[in-house]
Parts: sequence; structure tokens; C-alpha cells
Amino acid sequence: MCTKRFSKSTTMSQKTSSYEKRPLVSVCLPIFNGERYVTEAINSVLAQSYTNFELLIFDDCSTDSSCVVHNRFDDTRIHFSRNNERIGPEGNWNRALAAASGKYVKLFHQDDLLSSDCLAIEVAALEKNAAAVLAFCSRTIIRPDGTRLFDRSAPWPEGEVDGKTILQRCVRSGTNVIGEPSAVLFRADVARKVGGFDGRIPYVIDLDYWVRLLEYGPGYCLKSPLACFRISPTQWSAIIGRNQYAQFKEFMEKVAATGRFDIGRMAVLGGSVMAAMNQILRMVVYRLMLGGG
Repeated sequence: MCTKRFSKSTTMSQKTSSYEKRPLVSVCLPIFNGERYVTEAINSVLAQSYTNFELLIFDDCSTDSSCVVHNRFDDTRIHFSRNNERIGPEGNWNRALAAASGKYVKLFHQDDLLSSDCLAIEVAALEKNAAAVLAFCSRTIIRPDGTRLFDRSAPWPEGEVDGKTILQRCVRSGTNVIGEPSAVLFRADVARKVGGFDGRIPYVIDLDYWVRLLEYGPGYCLKSPLACFRISPTQWSAIIGRNQYAQFKEFMEKVAATGRFDIGRMAVLGGSVMAAMNQILRMVVYRLMLGGG
């Protein structure tokens, strides 16, 4: 594992106008009170076999030692910034996204981990498939201590999947089958067309963004588990997940109302049943598998 230090700059380094000098991948890491896992998360990025990236870290006024973790690292690809005031997850995600200068972007969670070849495989998928707007991989779900619980994989063979098919499957399943942000790499030029993350329905802030991206092209499904999603009773996704059913139902109704994806009333009803079951299953996992966390 890498044991280097952050750049001590507290502002984002000036962007260059020369495309050749820009990093090909921007890994955006918004953090808030992440001292427990953020060092491990950063190390997993620095250990990538694909090295042409920048790591943009935005601290949203943490009250723990997250903002001084940078003293452990010294890597010119890392740029650290601390917000002057708390702007919340949506604001911090969008601030990081706006700072990205790469051709591709990954929003990376402070609790999660990347396999050493995650960027290499996802970049290759998008480079070889020009129509795809995002690449998403299978994930390994891990406990707070990093031990494996199980793998989650999208229900398609490896390759391109059109956006309508993806969204309809999400609705039928009552959940986000693409995956959490750490599992996804997307094109920056499409992100600029789409705009920022919309946190009005917090539980689906990521899925809402994937759907908006997929209006511009297909996704690319990768079957290998290239990211680890850590579950913990105190993580933000666990807190907002307590309203999982109601928020996913609201999201389905919002998408159905657009009329763009052939999502009918019966599909929303079926998805609502699945969303309720998923919430119960999530509660069981957190109570029985996490133990003391």
C-alpha cells in the first residue's frame, strides 16, 4: 500500500488549457468525517495500475481528523481543498464534479475501495466503445472491517446495454442495478451536458444521475468486481436508506411521468413492492451481518 503524502495546497490546482496535459481520469473524492476509512480509500486509488489520473479531494468541514489525513501523503496527482462552510453531500459532490479536468470521471466514496485494475479496465471499456456514456462494474460488498460479505453484479452479460433496458430493469427490481458511484466511470463531456447531481431524492441521487447520462448513449456492463462497497451503520447511504422504499417509489413516479422510458403504472406498482422488500432485506443485512460495526 502507498504511504505517501498529500499536496499541502488547500485550493484546487490551476487547470491547464492543454488537453494533452490534462489527466485522462478525474477521481473525485468528497469527504465528511471520514477519518476511519479515508486513508485506505486513498491508498486504493494511488495503487491503480492505470496511473494517468488526478485525485480531487474536497473536505466538507469535517469535525474529525479527515482534513489532516493529507499529511500522510505526498503525490502530485492529489489536490486537496476544504470548503469554507458545510454545503452537504449534494453540494460537495457537485463541487468535486465541477473541478474535474479529465476525459473521464469517477465519483469515489470515502468508505469504498477500488481494485488495482479498476481504472484500467473501465477506461479501456470506454475507449473501445465510443457510444457508451458510462462503464459500471460488479461490486464486492464488505463489512466495516473490510471482510467480504457477497458480490453484486448487474443482470446483463458483459457489453453495451441501452439506457431504456437499464432503467426498466431498475424499476422492476426496485433498486439501482447499475451500482454505487465508486463502481461507475463516466464521460466528462456528457456530464457537462447533464449538469450536476440532484439531491432532491437523496437515496437515488446516483441513479438519477446515471439515468440522465444514459439519455445520451448506452452503458457498458463489466462483470468483474472491481470496487468494494463498504456497509456501515453510520455511513450516509445507510442513514438515507432508512427511507429507501418511499424515495425509490418517488423516483419511479418521477421517471414514469416523463414518458421517455415506457415505464407504466403496473411497472411502478411492481417496482414499489420490490423496493419495499429491498428495504427489509437491507435492514436484515445491517442488523445481522454488521454486528458492532
